[in-house]
Amino acid sequence: MNRLLFIGLYCLLLPELHAQVYQGLQVPFNLGRFGNTSPITQASGLALDPNGTSFWTHNDQGNPTTSIYKFLPATGNQAVTLQKAVNILSVSNLDWEDLAKDGNGNIYVCQIGKNCNENSDPNECPNRFVFKIHKIPLATLNHSDSSSVTPHTYYYKYPLSGYDVNNCQPDDTVFVNSEAAIWYQGALYVITKNIWSKSTNNCGGWQEGYAYLFKVNLTEGSTMQDPIVANYKGKFNLKINPNEPAAKYQVTAAAISPDSSTLALTTYGRVWLFRHFTADSFFNGTSMYVDYSGTGLDTITRGYEGIEFKNNHYLDVCVDGLNGRISGILIDSITLWVKHAGDAGPGSLRNAALCANSGDTIKFKSSLILDTIHLSTGPIVFNKNVRLCQPAGQHVFVESGNSSILSISSGLEIILSHIRFLSGDPIESGIINAGYLYLEDVEITQWSHQYPALTNTGYVFFRGTCSLH
Repeated sequence: MNRLLFIGLYCLLLPELHAQVYQGLQVPFNLGRFGNTSPITQASGLALDPNGTSFWTHNDQGNPTTSIYKFLPATGNQAVTLQKAVNILSVSNLDWEDLAKDGNGNIYVCQIGKNCNENSDPNECPNRFVFKIHKIPLATLNHSDSSSVTPHTYYYKYPLSGYDVNNCQPDDTVFVNSEAAIWYQGALYVITKNIWSKSTNNCGGWQEGYAYLFKVNLTEGSTMQDPIVANYKGKFNLKINPNEPAAKYQVTAAAISPDSSTLALTTYGRVWLFRHFTADSFFNGTSMYVDYSGTGLDTITRGYEGIEFKNNHYLDVCVDGLNGRISGILIDSITLWVKHAGDAGPGSLRNAALCANSGDTIKFKSSLILDTIHLSTGPIVFNKNVRLCQPAGQHVFVESGNSSILSISSGLEIILSHIRFLSGDPIESGIINAGYLYLEDVEITQWSHQYPALTNTGYVFFRGTCSLH
């Protein structure tokens, strides 16, 4: 009874804990602005300092300084505290786009964008297709006497083979505009914003709306004339709606969580999380997203060009431009929302159940209240202890005509509140429970009378008005 009382109170308190999330829209909370007189006017890239509170950033080619800046976030719209600026010697800022950080105390300034303008090296533009990664020890950056540093530079380019379709020919060139990079298990990984080749053959078979993943092993001895060749690792479709603008699906920054369990990608209008992947197959696990919002009633696009995990539960994002801002996001607020009534895919109940971590609460957008989620590919399976809590009077229906609706394994704790389940499975019950199942104002209807609405070999706790028939 004490356990059930605690769970009930948790569901009641949860909306207040996540007050920045409105029906599946993400309203980042402000952690300060860079200010109108700051040297940081095009913040592009974000990396957490070893002190756990400060961040490093740099400008992109809109203000091509060759310094990297350390700052401390503030609150609201107050100015952040600029703590240090270190000049990087013997380099040019030819579109620095992101920062990555390894586990050995090094930071990587990633010149991976495509921009060529009046500030560019004429020997590298307009046909630049070799990119640079500048490695710098964080201990050197943080040394009290450091005002400048000389980096170790690596050079790389993109491959002509190894793609899913339409491998390129020796006289082809693959051009890439990337703004996102992470360090993972000994290598740098780059996620594309745009990718293209000769329009006459589209070698590589590039598709609009997809992000392409490349692995760059930073081996010694690379040069502009003899660069490292990246390895193609896969792709993922970030275009949710056919007519949505590019700002919604073009990746502008990336980060990996400290425990390496979650990859975060941001666009100007949306933030994605990828979990439950194996090795570096980041796109072969589970995925989820939310759209950015300014008020909780709208969707917005802003120049989000830096993203970083402060810890495993919290993200910071930065906006480029004069007086750009730094904002915070709770990870749980991204994973919790069911956005459509479909059987599978990002935004579905099935996907949310797979993505959720232990203790997460899955909730439903208001458009699904009194609507029916139709399952067609088997029961919903949970990996962790999860809550599905709807407010009283705002029921959501979940229906399956050819299988059980939920299958709960031994040892799992699943809490269901104000949900209606409709099962037409002719050979087994609507819900099969071998774990700990908590029901509050839940109705389970089994259309086929050969089997009960609930088959239970575990433990079931009831609260409120529950109906099984």
